[in-house]
Amino acid sequence: MNSYFKSPPFFITLIIMAFVTFMYFNFKDKYVTNYDNPLEVVIKKKWELPNILEEVSGIAHIDDQRVACVQDEEGKIFIYNLETKSIEKTVNFGEQGDYEGISIVGTNAFVVKSNGTLYEVKNFIKPDFKVITHNNFLTKDFDVEGLCYDKKNNRLLLACKENEDHRGNFKSVYAFNLPTKELLKTPVFKLMYDNPVFQDFDDDRDEKLFRTSEIKVHPTTNDIYMLDGVIPKILILNDKWEAQKLLVLDPDTFQQPEGLSFDSNGKMFISNEGDLQSANILQVSLNEKNTGGTKKKVKN
Repeated sequence: MNSYFKSPPFFITLIIMAFVTFMYFNFKDKYVTNYDNPLEVVIKKKWELPNILEEVSGIAHIDDQRVACVQDEEGKIFIYNLETKSIEKTVNFGEQGDYEGISIVGTNAFVVKSNGTLYEVKNFIKPDFKVITHNNFLTKDFDVEGLCYDKKNNRLLLACKENEDHRGNFKSVYAFNLPTKELLKTPVFKLMYDNPVFQDFDDDRDEKLFRTSEIKVHPTTNDIYMLDGVIPKILILNDKWEAQKLLVLDPDTFQQPEGLSFDSNGKMFISNEGDLQSANILQVSLNEKNTGGTKKKVKN
């Protein structure tokens, strides 16, 4: 027995235990956030999605009854019917890949890959749909995750989760001009880490402060909603890109929010990838609280 405590396996075990203990105490509270939401997040309805959409990465309303969905791995658009709670049609538009966002412009669908490549699926609901690929200067290092139609400015917005080579103190949003089919090289918006809206967060978070998973424009107010899928948050900006509110979401309900969409009346829907729970779509409302907000903790 004494020989074991002098053997290499014992010392290896001891080193591993010391390392695990160090990592636990050094990082256990690194991504714990106290917050006091000015709004109450209310779940109105819930739809559990089928297994094929376990990794749902983006949603967009076709009409008030149907939602177009994409998932991380397959070049397919899944048309999900909210009334029948089922997929009524699947559109195969491309090969396997990392598809992250979808937007509907009239009868056309646009899908974005994490490397920034845009797929325009013209007349996507019809059998004779046509696919046009729009390449640009973005790469996988930008990790594009959000896509939306900005009707007021006749453009698409592409939101990046990262910066190239992790440089800079901001996350970029780029604009794709629909008439010219060109992605503008200068970001239309930079979400700065020192924005006052983040003042209650630790200063050392840097690029992990907000990791964009979706972007959408509200159909009636033109406010811009940005979603963080890692430490679940919603950032609301006005049409001048001025931050208005930051809401930290309950991670027990929003296990990995990757998609956001509005119907024609401005009702908000958020999709979550599956984890401990099934993937789902939640209809969400943000209501003013009658009393002061409730302090909670969120841990990544």
